[in-house]
Amino acid sequence: MKRTRILIFPALLLAPLTALRAADLGGVVVRLDGGAGAASVSAQLVEAFKMQLAVDPAGGAKPLRIHAELPESGPRAWPAADVEVRDAQGKALMVRRAGIEWHKLSFSVPAVAASYFVQAVQPAGGKPALPSEKERVIADDVTRLRLGITKWHDGRKAALSIRFDDSHPTHLSKAIPILREYGFRGTFMVNPGASEPGNRRRSEFEAHRAEWETVARQGDHELANHSAHHRGAVGDDDMEAEVGTAAQAIWKLTPGKSKLMALNLGGGTRWETTRTLRYYLDKYHQFDASQNSTGMDDSYGNRVANFRRVLEQHIERGLWCRIHYHYIGDGLSSSEANFRAALDVAKEHQSRLWIAGMADIHKYQTERNASKLALQQSRSNRLTFQLACLTDAALYDQPLTIEALLPPSSDAGRFVVKDGNGKAVPSRAAQVNGVSALRFDVAPRNAVYVIEMTP
Repeated sequence: MKRTRILIFPALLLAPLTALRAADLGGVVVRLDGGAGAASVSAQLVEAFKMQLAVDPAGGAKPLRIHAELPESGPRAWPAADVEVRDAQGKALMVRRAGIEWHKLSFSVPAVAASYFVQAVQPAGGKPALPSEKERVIADDVTRLRLGITKWHDGRKAALSIRFDDSHPTHLSKAIPILREYGFRGTFMVNPGASEPGNRRRSEFEAHRAEWETVARQGDHELANHSAHHRGAVGDDDMEAEVGTAAQAIWKLTPGKSKLMALNLGGGTRWETTRTLRYYLDKYHQFDASQNSTGMDDSYGNRVANFRRVLEQHIERGLWCRIHYHYIGDGLSSSEANFRAALDVAKEHQSRLWIAGMADIHKYQTERNASKLALQQSRSNRLTFQLACLTDAALYDQPLTIEALLPPSSDAGRFVVKDGNGKAVPSRAAQVNGVSALRFDVAPRNAVYVIEMTP
């Protein structure tokens, strides 16, 4: 039997926790519900990402509810998607979390003295060692070429994703037509489940299915998983259905394409499962898209000005900027005027931005981190190099951009790029900080390429 591995770090802190006072254990906060009476829980952080809890019911008879909040940023941030709770016998407990706050846990235990473990388990297969940044660069003294994998597609300074939640009809009537005016790609978090018996909430996606099918066929926008019904789930089977059936419905709309997609379980929802979020992400080829996104609803105030500030910060730091909307139109969460104003801001910075779908950006980022370049051979007019990439070819298909800085006074038109079979690879001239360069896109696969300088 394969043994699950726990992430191990030196032992850290030991601290008592009472029903009324929450103590800090390396950033972790644990408490009991206020109605727990004299009951208490003590916590020992025995390893980084593994905490032992000891419950003392103090004579009480009612089940106790324990709440834990894990740090989600900084050097002691827990990998929330990999966290589970087990009792002393190793049985997984049912844990409740909010849809977009997976680092906050809540679970019930009987009123008996017992120990429990809150722990992060390493994903199946572990995490592969990734190449260093230096391994993504080749500096060749013979040809005087310097090659590298650009941080973002086409050498852009930063990336921007524009997300829309809840498969609202205004995404079809407003958001998509306006995005097409600007030439921008959006990510649409849909709830593709059918209306449920006994539930008054009707499926907006089902009511406009034909239109969403047309969007999927056109392929200029990206569909993503917002769960089947946006209602949360109670139990493993229910969560499996909410995540899995939504993923399968989207795959059916996009046959022949990569199954990898963004997952956002949605604000205002509650999810109860014995499993880690990673279990569902891996099983259905999803990645967690619930964090680090700026809400653009007008109710937050000054959204356009705030977006300009946030976007410029991301460009300056070379990061992925994420924003999200709900409903577009006058009297709704975001007015059309404010939506267009934000797109105008993005348009101003378009030369430095890669505006793409969330899966496109996630793929590029993951592929680049898993890639390296190696010099194979160089002559005065010819350089042969190899690209190696560790990602799964069935899921990761976003082309990577290779950038070659040319020797001084070189004419980019004299350089030709070929693959290992001698087939020409399309390339384009560029300027990088005043230096002539050549850029070309390649599949994220293990392959050999040649750059030749013609007479």
